[in-house]
Amino acid sequence: MVIVRKSSENEMILEFLKAESTSVRFCEQLAESMECLGVTQALIDEANLKNEEENEKRKKLLGHFRGYGENRELFERFPEVSEWNLCKFSGKDLEHIRYIDYSYWNELSKGTGKPLSAAETIRQGTEIFGVSNEGFLRAAEYIKSGGGFPRLFFLTSDYENFVIVEGHQRMTAYALVPECFKDVEVIVGRCTAEALKKWM
Repeated sequence: MVIVRKSSENEMILEFLKAESTSVRFCEQLAESMECLGVTQALIDEANLKNEEENEKRKKLLGHFRGYGENRELFERFPEVSEWNLCKFSGKDLEHIRYIDYSYWNELSKGTGKPLSAAETIRQGTEIFGVSNEGFLRAAEYIKSGGGFPRLFFLTSDYENFVIVEGHQRMTAYALVPECFKDVEVIVGRCTAEALKKWM
């Protein structure tokens, strides 16, 4: 892992919304939140991170959509982040990346929390809770063909071990084609180990 430059909460929020706007699972829910708040896709697609009014709207949108800043849903007990950095990850970092503590990811990774273990489960053809693995396999093929994704979002307390906040499916796809996990950009937020453990 290499730190490329400083990042920010505003950049994380934008990248999070970019990813969810292309997610089959979450795009409709995000569209509903945008309609409810009276904002359009341009707030994401034509973003200006130097515009504080825009930044506040995106933060409010992520709050309405996934509970960010409102202590609910994914962001219940979410840690206070002391610093944000844009980092690049490569194959040797895969062993140090973990899922959040959630039943589906726990089962898929055979209790290890590792995307690499989840990839083994998928290759074996095992489906967890009856959920198809096709999405992972398609994403892996897309990566192999040179396709790219919005930046992932991790938390860490020590820059040695990392927990995925946003990008579980993409991270699993990368684990299926570890040779393609090269210089992948991730926004990393640093928090205390205690706060991270409480959130996970």
